[in-house]
Amino acid sequence: MPIKDEYYVFSNDYSKVNFVVNMNDSRRLGILRDQAISTNIPASFECKSLKTFKPIEAAFDISAGTKLLFDMDYAKPLVELSLYNNSLVPAKIVDKDYLYLHCYNIINILDEQIGFDFDKLSAIPLENRLVFTPSFESIIVFFHKSVIDAIESVKNPSYAKPVKVADWTMELEMS
Repeated sequence: MPIKDEYYVFSNDYSKVNFVVNMNDSRRLGILRDQAISTNIPASFECKSLKTFKPIEAAFDISAGTKLLFDMDYAKPLVELSLYNNSLVPAKIVDKDYLYLHCYNIINILDEQIGFDFDKLSAIPLENRLVFTPSFESIIVFFHKSVIDAIESVKNPSYAKPVKVADWTMELEMS
């Protein structure tokens, strides 16, 4: 199997997602693009309705916006994977607990001519590329199939779906 077929992104299921999730933490944790976040104090997020733009209760299992949030059901497999250069930060939306996956594992595989050059990954040990961002400017995060399998072993996500990177496009994300 080609390496590019081993990687996925999480894409929101827009038939169910009628909200947007934003970080509203006064510590400005979102700007720490290339460094770890270490805190026991939950990061603050808000969930707003796309119809009213007012805060609503968070009811999703995975939010796949510019920040990745996982409900606590997925905590065990995410922690057990010991994801290289990723921080699992406690997060909260109103009274519901989540994990914010802060990926600072940046592996620049973006090539202006061909797009993503997955051949660059073959020299990197798998444990160092299970979850990574494909360029410094990127807002997407790539997940190895083994991470997807670990997540789905708990339960299949209902608000976000894994999509093979080879099949993912920005147009798909906006549909």
